[in-house]
Amino acid sequence: MVAWQSRNHLSDHFAKHGVEVGARSVEEYHASARAVLARADIMFGYDDPETGLRRVGHYDSSTDLFTALNEYDEIVTHFRTDSRYVRRLRRDSE
Repeated sequence: MVAWQSRNHLSDHFAKHGVEVGARSVEEYHASARAVLARADIMFGYDDPETGLRRVGHYDSSTDLFTALNEYDEIVTHFRTDSRYVRRLRRDSE
């Protein structure tokens, strides 16, 4: 089972993005992130624009939800975005 980097990291991201993904609890937020990993129709490697660290992005274009994993297959973020953001990440990592 895929997990977050830490419980604190999950809680921080839930506080930042929970409402936008429709999650009412940390558990719902985690379940939403895992659902994207299971059904993403676009997966790609990229360099995080804020940290420069390598990530694997998973994007579900039917819901506009995005989840990223680090090199240890831990979830590092989950939020709602659009295909323009995904295209930009993919282009900038080529």
